[in-house]
Amino acid sequence: MFPRLPKLTFATDLQWRRRFARAADDLAGDLAHGNWPQPTCTAEELALHLAIDDAGDSTDELDDTVADPHSTLPVHRDDYDFGACTDMFFQDTDVLMLYSSRFVGIEDPDGDANRRLGVGDLRAQFWFEPFGNITARDPHRGFRH
Repeated sequence: MFPRLPKLTFATDLQWRRRFARAADDLAGDLAHGNWPQPTCTAEELALHLAIDDAGDSTDELDDTVADPHSTLPVHRDDYDFGACTDMFFQDTDVLMLYSSRFVGIEDPDGDANRRLGVGDLRAQFWFEPFGNITARDPHRGFRH
């Protein structure tokens, strides 16, 4: 997963990467507890974007002739509408600008483009700061072993 992150994360250290992995685990935990995944910080937001992207790619691999948990789920007309997931789960898609060469430097909150677009601080060291309008996760929740 780490090579798929924006280039500004490539120089991050092991602790940063552990925190990103925990962000992905937190979203998986939401789903395991029967809740919609709700990103609470930039790291979770990008982890969810990557998961939705992977889910869309993996639908070709589903084999309904084999008994698996997926085949026991009820069918719905919106199944596999991963575009709708983006509309439902994200407040915005600003973090995806980090992949575009058109927005070099957009991560810096002091930059002109960032201020003009109201993007916020997308520098890697701030990806784990909770969004101000969502309940933050327990900061003492620990890491998976």
